[in-house]
Amino acid sequence: MSTTPNVLVVIADSLRAKSVSALGGRRETTPFLSAFSTEATTYTQARSHSNWTLPSHASLFTGSSTAAAQFDIDTRLAPHQTIFEELAADGYQTSLFTDNPFLIDHQTGLDNAFTTAVGSPETFDTKYETNGSLGDWPNGFWYADQLLSWSADQTTPWAACLNLMDTHRPYEPQPAYDIWSDERIRQIQSEMGFKWHWEFLSGNVSLGFAKLLETIYYGAVRQVDAIFEQLVETLRDRGTLDNTLIIFTSDHGEAFGAETALSNEPPAISHRIGTHELLYHVPLFVRLPRATNTSASTASTGGTVISDLAELAGIPRLIRSVVADNNDSDIDPQHAICAKDGVTVATQLPIPAGMQREAARICETADPYTKRADIIYSQRSDGTILKQARWGEDAYETLITGQFEREDMGQIDAPTVIDAVASDHKTSEISINSIDEYDEFAEQYSNEFAEELEDQLEALGYR
Repeated sequence: MSTTPNVLVVIADSLRAKSVSALGGRRETTPFLSAFSTEATTYTQARSHSNWTLPSHASLFTGSSTAAAQFDIDTRLAPHQTIFEELAADGYQTSLFTDNPFLIDHQTGLDNAFTTAVGSPETFDTKYETNGSLGDWPNGFWYADQLLSWSADQTTPWAACLNLMDTHRPYEPQPAYDIWSDERIRQIQSEMGFKWHWEFLSGNVSLGFAKLLETIYYGAVRQVDAIFEQLVETLRDRGTLDNTLIIFTSDHGEAFGAETALSNEPPAISHRIGTHELLYHVPLFVRLPRATNTSASTASTGGTVISDLAELAGIPRLIRSVVADNNDSDIDPQHAICAKDGVTVATQLPIPAGMQREAARICETADPYTKRADIIYSQRSDGTILKQARWGEDAYETLITGQFEREDMGQIDAPTVIDAVASDHKTSEISINSIDEYDEFAEQYSNEFAEELEDQLEALGYR
């Protein structure tokens, strides 16, 4: 067996930390992750750099938090800036497996960071079907099996990224995992379509029904846990697990009507808009390889819990600390992912024109939803984390005192956050280009509610 470790990064799209039972979530959504944590390092305070796919993945791939402030739907990442391209230059075979259109089909070029990129197939075995009528793609087990098949064929070290969309709406987990919802909720979701957040934000549908949709989401989390278990245990059975760096995380969270300290900030529905913690606090578990010469990569690191502030931009640092120079690195892999100087930032740019048009159509005006969000997280000497967030011209402070506990500290001046974010962005830059003749594929934004569905919701008291 080669002493150069393989790299596996699993990103459960839209998986928030609070719904992970291995991190203290109330429902037992992740029994395997709980077991896996005994042989891995658990980071209880990991944060994403944005609240949606593109900027978050750009930061995760490049190691730059500034990517969240620059990378948007009409931009493209310039070549040779990601950790996967770096690994390829060092002789790794690299691959991406996902049906996330922003990663595999869009013009942003993130899939170009990999030598192999596998998206949704035209046909697939019925055992991989989603448990619903909205998806014409296979569930995450198919992508996991494709990754396992690909990795088995590699004769040199490999690095793979698996983005699982099972926890992204629409939530369509298999019956074995969908144990908290019921047929009525699933049926209404199937009639709601994909982009139902504007109906909630407009008040056309009660936020109470969003809490019912959340029950299907919990089942999707349980399904992702099972997919991850299949990956890990297959690698274990093959004898390659101990020679593989495994990182399990999410690109951002998900919310079902949560409110922040600002009365003029809309409630957090799904993701993409707002400053709520549910959108930025993500799970992060790391199992270091055992079959290497790195002194930190021993079985003794299993079961370690780190409550220091961690950031997704630290993932390339972590990978380098394990694989660089055949593991001859002076960076502690366990803490490479922690925020430098205990500070990290997150940014959400204003929503693009297509989303604004849809907001105006359903909500009468898009103005409440077109603001920029910035967040500064700062770890204090007593271990608590100070969150300073702005939504447009308003800002607030929150003290994070535990895993999910927080204390609102009131409003602050927005320039406090704006100036700190600007200072951070001066220290690190990545190269991003505008997309010529950008195709906005506007159909992604539109969603129509049928009158029959409106009647059903009204009969249930959710309109």
